[in-house]
Amino acid sequence: MDFKQALAALDSAPHWRKRAPYLEAWRQAGLHSAQLTGERIAERVAVHPDVPIVFGSRERPSQATAAELLRESYEIAAAFHRLGLREGDVLVSQMPNWREGTLTLLAALHLGLIFVPMVHIYGPAEMAFIINTVGAKAVVVPDRWKKIDYGARIGALGDVPTLELVIVVGDESMPGQVTRWRDLDRGALELPALTATSDDPWLIMFTSGTTSAPKGVVHTHNSFGAEVPLFPTVPSPEGRPKLLPLPAGHSAGVIAALRPFLAADPCLMMDAWDEDLAVDLIKSHRPDRAGGVPFMVSFLLDRAAELFPTGMVQLSVGAASVPSTLMERCEQHRWPGTRTYGSTEHPTISGATPTDPFQKRATTDGRLLAGVQIRLVDDEGATVGEDISGEIVSMGPELFKGYIDPAHNTAGFAEDGWFYTGDMGQLDADGYLRIVDRKKDIIIRGGENISSKEVEDVLTLHPAVVEAAVVAWPDVRMGEKVGVFVRLKPSTALSTDDIAAHFAAAGIARQKTPERLVIVEDFPRTPAGKILKTELRERVKSLAAQERDPA
Repeated sequence: MDFKQALAALDSAPHWRKRAPYLEAWRQAGLHSAQLTGERIAERVAVHPDVPIVFGSRERPSQATAAELLRESYEIAAAFHRLGLREGDVLVSQMPNWREGTLTLLAALHLGLIFVPMVHIYGPAEMAFIINTVGAKAVVVPDRWKKIDYGARIGALGDVPTLELVIVVGDESMPGQVTRWRDLDRGALELPALTATSDDPWLIMFTSGTTSAPKGVVHTHNSFGAEVPLFPTVPSPEGRPKLLPLPAGHSAGVIAALRPFLAADPCLMMDAWDEDLAVDLIKSHRPDRAGGVPFMVSFLLDRAAELFPTGMVQLSVGAASVPSTLMERCEQHRWPGTRTYGSTEHPTISGATPTDPFQKRATTDGRLLAGVQIRLVDDEGATVGEDISGEIVSMGPELFKGYIDPAHNTAGFAEDGWFYTGDMGQLDADGYLRIVDRKKDIIIRGGENISSKEVEDVLTLHPAVVEAAVVAWPDVRMGEKVGVFVRLKPSTALSTDDIAAHFAAAGIARQKTPERLVIVEDFPRTPAGKILKTELRERVKSLAAQERDPA
């Protein structure tokens, strides 16, 4: 089954057919509509044309209003159409949070393209896998950003037979034939009418799960369109921006990019977290709300008096684990800290608001969003009671349509069409959800999902390694890092430097490279011989505690 067939097959997939009554209920409630995302944007911007958007960057800083960007995006859509891109074609973007990145997203919507944002940590191996999986016709990249040489990355893609267009922002030399952004023909053109419906796909994001290869998550105009207005963010009383230093290729980054257009909310973006740049941007644009992962929030708290002399309206924190001490620090500054819970598949399931009691904001991930339902189940699938841990199974207006691979849908959805999140939670008597554990074998490093199995598969190709088990290693800055327990062949040795060289040679993203190494003679195992990662995780807790307090 090729990509187009896989997308078509979703319409008749059992889990999607079971969703029909929910879709109708969400339409009746106004959570879904018949409009495509581009139509929603045009309608909203016509009412709120002057919403400011700032692209904070050392390389390509820019700012504009929503109306200015929308007008320019029609020009880019015309240029893309002249290059041969048509409705249903797939465009992959590995652009940072630059003006050109948002223009690419909007132009894709105008033309009815399938838009596939890709996180910057993905190197040539992951890029080629995704391009080939979706049959991408075009890719948009910078020539260089930070330490990434995109010329080298594009040159190392290997066999990507469907890729016809490489559109490059910047002037550095690139391998092969490319189209430069500066040379796009932006002349006026009447764009063709689209045939898609609001329940058709427009956005595919790849996320690492328990499988070694990234999984393609398919979102429709309705599912992702519901996310932006439902996200629990309060408006600024003074019309000031929200600081959103979120990666463009991540679901949170796509939400941030759409927020000024669909929610009429001023936004201050950053192409990467840079503390000095953040200070300059905050002093210049005076945001009164922010969202980010714990290490970013901790930095803002450290500079609270300098950067936010009049306080904050809301500070949204999202991560696998949010320390209650961080929320207490927010409260000491009288900043309403709030937590949210979701995933690429179901972007926001629950979230707190500034009006929730502090104890709830500090210790839970808020209440369910409008239209969202969950049940918590045990290993036998039975629903558990109040304050008892169970796997979160979800249904809601933001829930994705399905995975590209039908096998992932079979495993990922219950018989009634609800989604197995792979996360363990508890629901209290007041309806607040608390995430207590993770069923999925993944590591969340700085907000990015990393598949343990993918890292293990690469490690076992090293000539010194017999067996490897990868687990999350607590880290104050990134939340988690990749830790590995390794069993070696006789008379061999291994260091983290050896591992780094091995991963670099394999073309695997640096962020996936193990940063903590423990060599063992053997592993704790089940009677069937499977490695007991629960015991390894307990050992990691002890080792991490020793790192923090060597005494």
